[in-house]
Amino acid sequence: MTQLYLESGISQLVSSFIEAGCPSVKEQTIEERRQGYRDSVQLAGEKESVYQVKDKEIDGAILRIFKPSDECNLPVVIYFHGGCFVSGDFETHDQQLRKLANLSGAIIVAVKYRLAPEYTFPAAHDDAFHASQVIFENCKYWGGNPENIILAGDSAGGHICLITSLRLKEKAGWQPTKQVLIYPMLDATAASQSYINNG
Repeated sequence: MTQLYLESGISQLVSSFIEAGCPSVKEQTIEERRQGYRDSVQLAGEKESVYQVKDKEIDGAILRIFKPSDECNLPVVIYFHGGCFVSGDFETHDQQLRKLANLSGAIIVAVKYRLAPEYTFPAAHDDAFHASQVIFENCKYWGGNPENIILAGDSAGGHICLITSLRLKEKAGWQPTKQVLIYPMLDATAASQSYINNG
């Protein structure tokens, strides 16, 4: 049987969290987890300037749009944030999405989705699918190219990205040109050997 290990840099980071007395998420309330995530982004410093950042609500889809320039026909990245389905929001991902917009030259559209435990499956997935449809139908008005849409997400957002791509294929009549899954949460059972050893 293959033995799975944490990458050495991550292992050191986890050890330093434990030594610093950072609480295990198993011992925190949902609100403490959410606040801890929001607090952690304060360590990243000043927000990078972007040509335009707008919050929009369209047909119930709540979006934050990062536009890197005044150009038109730009690629569009629909981004689903991570946070184990229970935390994360526009603020926890604002800095990296500003940077992603500037580095990629693409319009980045962050999607707000309902969080557990207040909302149970499939609420987050339904929000993501609906928002993707809204973005597909409206991104040309923001200078985006509906023929060049990429889905991306980290952790729980990577899972949502994958499921949304499958649902779009089955139900929508369009597909993203690419998907980018950043350390995606793909095992909902949390029963793999890696989870057991390193979770």
